[in-house]
Amino acid sequence: MLGDSVVSPKLRIISEIVTQHAEEAAFLWRLRDAAADQPQYAARHLEQLDRRVEAQLDGLRVAASAGFRTAWAQLEQYASPGELFPVATLALEERGAAIEPVLEFAEQVPASWRGLFGAVGWVSADVLCGQAVTWLDSGIAFRRLLGVVACSLHRADPRSRLAPLLDDEPLVRRRALRLVGELGRVDLRDQLRPALIAEDDGCRFWAAWSEGLLGDRFAPVPVLQAFAVGEGPFKWRALDLVVRLMDHQSAIAWLRQLAQDSAHARIVVVGAGVLGDPVAMPWLIEKMSIPDLARVAGESFSMTTGIDLSESNLDAVPPEGFTAGPTDDPGEENVSIDPDENLSWPDSAKVQVRWRRESPRFPVSVRHLRGAPLTRESCEGVFREGYQRQRRAAAYELALMSPGRPLQNWRTRLGR
Repeated sequence: MLGDSVVSPKLRIISEIVTQHAEEAAFLWRLRDAAADQPQYAARHLEQLDRRVEAQLDGLRVAASAGFRTAWAQLEQYASPGELFPVATLALEERGAAIEPVLEFAEQVPASWRGLFGAVGWVSADVLCGQAVTWLDSGIAFRRLLGVVACSLHRADPRSRLAPLLDDEPLVRRRALRLVGELGRVDLRDQLRPALIAEDDGCRFWAAWSEGLLGDRFAPVPVLQAFAVGEGPFKWRALDLVVRLMDHQSAIAWLRQLAQDSAHARIVVVGAGVLGDPVAMPWLIEKMSIPDLARVAGESFSMTTGIDLSESNLDAVPPEGFTAGPTDDPGEENVSIDPDENLSWPDSAKVQVRWRRESPRFPVSVRHLRGAPLTRESCEGVFREGYQRQRRAAAYELALMSPGRPLQNWRTRLGR
């Protein structure tokens, strides 16, 4: 562990403060981890959260071995990703044997892995220098996975080490297939093809995802479409990319076909925002009157037009009697989280009036993102200034404009 110094009596007096640092580091990292994919956060908000997380880690660093032991005690008590994050961060920064018990803990508690991955992404690439190579060459699958994750989060190319990992066991292979697309490794595109028909869903999805990012706009499309209309964990990721891969008219035709089945209503509403064609705005405004679709229709409208519903006073109060997700009723069977919890409720009448005024400046059949036609310059601006889901869209568009360039990481730590 981080040194064996004895905690002095004076330091014991502030043990409650050290404990608070450990608890706050875990809590704030969980908040930051979730925020990276939430619609109400922009890059500037993530940077503020990053500073708050780092302040709590600094408190643990100042406490030295006492800080590490306190964080470890929290981890042993809760064994969750949040508690693993500060422990792993401090251990990685030590660059020695301190990381070994952390890795052993994670191997035994898979539910905590995200905290370890978060720490690997949090520390600088210099801290991981040499360590990631050791993981990639390990005989233990979890450690090879960790090495691939390190490369993924820092967009570091493992070069010749990546190709063999594409035939590794599924745990490692999935993330390696994903890394090919994240790095823009067009030289490995032929090695993605066999995975397009793999039995493992994760391998099949990430092969199609990466092949699409590398410039193939045909072979991955049916694979991604199948995931998009399914109910698995890759549903929304697949939709987010496949609409961008298809040519404009084919994407419209596919969404119109899906719209004939009410079971696909949400897919079509989200897909309209991905497409970004102003021709869909009147239809989206109609969907704002349907409670289950209203908020996501508002997000798709804003994704295309750049009109923020709250800032423009186009939002409304929730419909009377509407409930989504869990309630305080102990007898309630619905315990799923409301996926639109952080989206504004649109006032469809106000939005309609605003759209009549704004629509002349939006040419139809031209894809838009955050109020501007898709260009490299406009996407770079969205990536700098947009909200997180808008930044994700911009990252995809930029990658598709230049196959072979790394996919920009909209989740990465800011203001190092």
